[in-house]
Amino acid sequence: MCQLALSDLPVDVASKVLVNPIEVLRTGPSYAIDTVEAVAQTYPGDSIILIVGQDAADKLDQWHRIDELRTMVEFVVISRPGYEGNGIDIGALPVAATTIREGLSADVSSSVAAFIRENNLYDN
Repeated sequence: MCQLALSDLPVDVASKVLVNPIEVLRTGPSYAIDTVEAVAQTYPGDSIILIVGQDAADKLDQWHRIDELRTMVEFVVISRPGYEGNGIDIGALPVAATTIREGLSADVSSSVAAFIRENNLYDN
């Protein structure tokens, strides 16, 4: 699904983006710090940018090993409808990922919701 979305990006941008399935392949709980550590080992010396919604940014203090994570990444915050903050406005849908996963959102077509479920994109 991510690679399909990348096909719509301009070539100069798409050539700089790599889709990594590490979180989809991991079993059990998946913490951002674990993913960042794995990416840092694969790409030593590279900068890591972690893009999160304003809703997630508001709860960063609750994240697993957040102090360590803050030293490893640059956070970019995307504004979300219904959340106060100074995130970047990208016109995000006013819907929670949980609602999309459960197929309860009118903002996402039934085929997209079915694709997400059939491919277990949010299982862990």
